[in-house]
Amino acid sequence: MSHLTDEQLEGWLAGDSSSEETRAHLQSCARCHSEAVALRDGISRYNLALRQQAARAQSSNLAGNFAPKKALAMHRLRWAGAGALALLLTAQTAWMLKPHAAPVALPPIASAPANAQAASVMSDDELLEAVNNDLSRDVPRALAPVSAITVARNKIAAASAIAARKASIK
Repeated sequence: MSHLTDEQLEGWLAGDSSSEETRAHLQSCARCHSEAVALRDGISRYNLALRQQAARAQSSNLAGNFAPKKALAMHRLRWAGAGALALLLTAQTAWMLKPHAAPVALPPIASAPANAQAASVMSDDELLEAVNNDLSRDVPRALAPVSAITVARNKIAAASAIAARKASIK
């Protein structure tokens, strides 16, 4: 005797009542009948479990428990860390922008004075000397602080490299 296939059982579970042979076989074969009933009961239990889980989730959302306390605490901790980092970066930027050395006096810029008696005018030779002085600088004035930092960093790196070599020789 051939038993029902999975497709025939699926049709019976779906409510396909067009097959009289399937219904007749289920009534006469105890093995196929028990398999079909077990399959139907399993699907029913699964459906019930899903509905209960959805109801629990719905009731916890209605109660205001949208996120677990641990996740909320981690979220607050991340924001506090981001705020502390922003404050640290702001303080560091302000410290670096603070002038640390005496400002360098810039030569006056030559311009056409509106009143020749009120304004002092540089001679051509003085202006040419100021331009030559600017051009002969190794680093432009705007980049002088960066240059000083780079030179200091290179000195520190060279000193640490020398110390490392001496330590490796010993």
